[in-house]
Amino acid sequence: MARNLGRKSMKELLAIFATALVAMSTSASAQTRILLNCFTPPAHVWCESVKDWAERVDEVTEGRVRVVIPPKSMSPPPEQINSVRSGLFDAAFQFNGFMAQEVAGPMVAMNPFTGSDRSAVNSVALWRTYQEFFRDIDEFEGVELLALLVNPGANFYSMNDDPILSMDDALGRKMWALPGATSGILKQNGGSVVSGPAAQMTEIIQRGVVDGFVGIPPETAVAFNVMPYAKSVTRTPRSVFTATFSFFISDEKWAEISPEDQELIRSVSGEEFARRVGGIFDGRNVKGMEVEEGSLSIHQASDEFYAALQEAGKPFAAKWVGRIDGMGVDGAAMLARYQELVNELSSQ
Repeated sequence: MARNLGRKSMKELLAIFATALVAMSTSASAQTRILLNCFTPPAHVWCESVKDWAERVDEVTEGRVRVVIPPKSMSPPPEQINSVRSGLFDAAFQFNGFMAQEVAGPMVAMNPFTGSDRSAVNSVALWRTYQEFFRDIDEFEGVELLALLVNPGANFYSMNDDPILSMDDALGRKMWALPGATSGILKQNGGSVVSGPAAQMTEIIQRGVVDGFVGIPPETAVAFNVMPYAKSVTRTPRSVFTATFSFFISDEKWAEISPEDQELIRSVSGEEFARRVGGIFDGRNVKGMEVEEGSLSIHQASDEFYAALQEAGKPFAAKWVGRIDGMGVDGAAMLARYQELVNELSSQ
């Protein structure tokens, strides 16, 4: 038996463990059990958020649907949706930048300078916009979309004594950036960029491979322990980038749930999830900003720098609008609606 176990891959062993965990940790009376993967560290806000959602699902369905979250991720960040489709686990969330070739609608909130510094505002605005324009379009093959979430806005962090105060400053150093418009703006204007999952940035930044980073909010800089390596931060009036995530469950698992319980689960998903989980992110982000203000030099982008960044971001928005138009949806109207809702919700 030891030899047989030795031949199994770590992924297979995790799947066996997760199946056993589901069997041991849920009562026999539960009709449906959902295995939900969280690829971030257990203390990260995402794992805290899906645990909160799991408890609410148990509550509203009176135990008929139980959610189990393994103690360790069962697949890499870019493989969450494929792992759900293959049946490795039932539900997960994924950064939409890793699904950019197949999922277009949620990317409206990843256009440059569209979001606020508040996750709840951005997330509710995105969910409402998506429902308005994409209600009849099924982009998520093989999975049921449960919710969308948008991070608080991102800033520019410098790791040397010179703050990032102009396009020349941003382009004249090697930067780490999340995949998407931010890395694209830098690359297409001649900058040197290292791009990849947030889970990989810690080692890159701590080793000094880059001279700065952009694309993450203060909460994430603290959570992934990269804030201590920055010396200054430059903030823009509207965030240069907001990362968006999709939260989904496999069609097969969703079909096992009764229509009545599906509706109950929807009641704690969608806009309710956006507002509640966005609030959790915002609370963490306030603490991150306090760390930032207590340890870094804070700078506000000049009008000239901000205008140059906005101009550099226009081709990305135009490309996204064209893609949405090609799907039979008015891309410009969708982008305008999202920004309108962000403004409206920000004032409340």
